[in-house]
Amino acid sequence: MPSLFLTDHFLIGGYPPNTWTPPSLARGGVLAWIGANLVVTALYFAFGLVVSQFFAAYGLFPAPIWLPTGIAVVAAMIGEARLFPGIFLGSFLANAVLFAPPLHVSILISITNALGPVISAMVLRGLRPPKGLFTSFSGVVAFLVCTTLLNPTINATGGAVATAIGQPLDLASLYSVWVGWWLADSGGTLYLAPALILWLGLERESDVHARVVKHRFDRHDAIVWAAIAIGSLILFLMPPLRGSYIRSAFPFLLVVPLSWVALRMSLRAAYTLVTLVAIVATAGTVAGVGPFQDHALANPLQLVGTLVVLLAMDVLTIVALMSERTEAETASRNKSRFLADTSHELRTPLNVIFGASSLMEDRSLGSVPSKEYTNYVRLIQQSSEYLLQLIDDLTQISKIEAGRFDLREEPVVLAAVINAVTDLIGIQARARAIAIEADVPRGLTVRVDARALRQILLNLLSNAVKFTPEGGKVAIAVTVDAEGALAVRISDTGVGIPADALERVFKPFERAHYDAQKPIEGTGLGLSIARQLAALHGGTIALESRIGTGTVATLVLPASRIVAGPAPMTAAQAPEARRQRASIPRLGNAALGRQLMCANSRTRCGDGRQAVRRTPHAA
Repeated sequence: MPSLFLTDHFLIGGYPPNTWTPPSLARGGVLAWIGANLVVTALYFAFGLVVSQFFAAYGLFPAPIWLPTGIAVVAAMIGEARLFPGIFLGSFLANAVLFAPPLHVSILISITNALGPVISAMVLRGLRPPKGLFTSFSGVVAFLVCTTLLNPTINATGGAVATAIGQPLDLASLYSVWVGWWLADSGGTLYLAPALILWLGLERESDVHARVVKHRFDRHDAIVWAAIAIGSLILFLMPPLRGSYIRSAFPFLLVVPLSWVALRMSLRAAYTLVTLVAIVATAGTVAGVGPFQDHALANPLQLVGTLVVLLAMDVLTIVALMSERTEAETASRNKSRFLADTSHELRTPLNVIFGASSLMEDRSLGSVPSKEYTNYVRLIQQSSEYLLQLIDDLTQISKIEAGRFDLREEPVVLAAVINAVTDLIGIQARARAIAIEADVPRGLTVRVDARALRQILLNLLSNAVKFTPEGGKVAIAVTVDAEGALAVRISDTGVGIPADALERVFKPFERAHYDAQKPIEGTGLGLSIARQLAALHGGTIALESRIGTGTVATLVLPASRIVAGPAPMTAAQAPEARRQRASIPRLGNAALGRQLMCANSRTRCGDGRQAVRRTPHAA
């Protein structure tokens, strides 16, 4: 797109990247953005046409609820300034065709109608909590403030001023126009935007809450959802019963079944019902049917608005608060479990340090330094390194869970990071005659936190080597898919992971393999740390595995993370590149392999002593 749209430049100042933009748009080029703008224009105009004609049929003009604002908000979240033209054009066509104001008034109204959602989306992106908008109470508050307060304020102010141009100044009339405009845009956003956001996958629900409701969800829940939807339709389309004030209050009891749907099923299912109830209640009330038709009610639509606000706030806040509570309880259980699960990991190296240092202090082997003291010093140093790695892992995962891990993003050459990681794992690989082969495009540069990316790859590669038998193979492959997303695949010829453990191993302190005869080092934090660091970059980590064949761990980063693509390779460079791919070849010297294995793993050596791994990595 033209350089006019400068939203990506916020990345330089540390402004968070737009994770709401689909990869197909992020890497699709000008034609993709032109197509997206045309879609936004068509949707905005279509919704405006339907809403205006419906309300006009019942003598309400302009419409008291403007649903196209919800379309504009979602479009601005996806593309921000890149979809400004589509929102502007849709608003201009709707105003010119449906309301026929002077040309300059249509232009001014359309500018503010597009500017409001774009500014609100940019502010919302800066306020968005790392865990998401709808998974924390602060995220819900930020969403409501930006989309139902800030956005309609900008729109209403611009619209009221535009309609007042060339007219005698009448503050009362101006205020009335402003309030009506504000209510219409705020209601349109609340009616439609959250449901669209959830159905398009722009925001997710809490992982913990999603696992809980997925475990409990069954066919009976779907029947209950359908029954609530049908009951709402009947309620708001029934002929009015005059003088029945109790019936007018009955719709507010919908808060109970909607809360049940939100907690039992999902936020998406619950807010879809909210949208359905809001549209049917508004249509029925305007048409003169439903429970809000009563002589004592001066403005039935006010009750509709109150109902919609109550249902929306209830569903959004109850799910956010429950997600926070569930995640807090899970974190508390994990910390308690840590005290039990890692007590052995902490006690064993501490006993080595204490015992070896006591022997040195007591001079049990004589007053003259002997060779044995050198071995004890080595044991102390190795055990200390193990404890240091363990403490680093615990500190890192604590920072991530507390939201205090700040990304220091910078352009990073991917090949350099992978080479550094393979060098670190090289000792373990050579000790067991494991070959590590890397196929990384030259010149591929990504904008990431270099520390975090190195830790992700280090944890994944360490696991691959750890669970691959002697003489096996580990391969690293980097690709960019058709949508521009970056994929780093680390495959091994190891023991494999059971299908029922492929997701469980990403939980803190979980492992797929438990063998009392051959204990595996680590606390079970490595994969959890890797996935959370990837999520902070807008990426994902997934595992594929077959028992006895091996495992493939895939790190996927969004297309927006790629700064520079791979450099083209000439025909003369290709043979040399193929020769360099096998960065750590298998060792042919079996004796050297056994010697390194003895020095760097928890195995019995020839003299009966037990060695401690020099550079451990959490699983």
